[in-house]
Amino acid sequence: MDDFDTFKASREKIDPSARKFTQRQWQKAYSAYCSSRERVKEVTSTKTVDSSRRAKSPSRSGSAYGGGGRNHPSKLRAEVRNDSAYAEVRTTVDVLAWVAIGLTVLAAVIKLVYYTNPSAALVAILQAATFAVIVFALRLLAHAVIDIPDIALQAEASRHSRSGAEKDA
Repeated sequence: MDDFDTFKASREKIDPSARKFTQRQWQKAYSAYCSSRERVKEVTSTKTVDSSRRAKSPSRSGSAYGGGGRNHPSKLRAEVRNDSAYAEVRTTVDVLAWVAIGLTVLAAVIKLVYYTNPSAALVAILQAATFAVIVFALRLLAHAVIDIPDIALQAEASRHSRSGAEKDA
């Protein structure tokens, strides 16, 4: 997105509540968007040399990434997350998930200390394992929800670049 109007239109598609923004709120949102993109570009520009070396290494090419130039979903996901403005949110979700897992393990250990009946101990372990699976599933779901705006913005940017290329041709 190069200009304010494109940013505003795409944001309104993603978040319908943004239609209620005042002009000042739109300007603040656009300036925050631009500054976050600049930060991401600065960080990724230092990593481009390393990532281009890794992409050319023989261990990273071939069928593991779809082979023949096709995009693999994990490669697309990594590309979207490299350009994301929500890396901090993703890190926060990961930390909270690990804290929840740690508290679950601690609670299970405490229950095992107090329960002498083997069936009660088994129930405590199964409850902890179930909660851990739920936490990991919610973590993955949260990452998917965090990626939605970035995927929408990337799709719109590619649509604009394709329409610009068609106009030039």
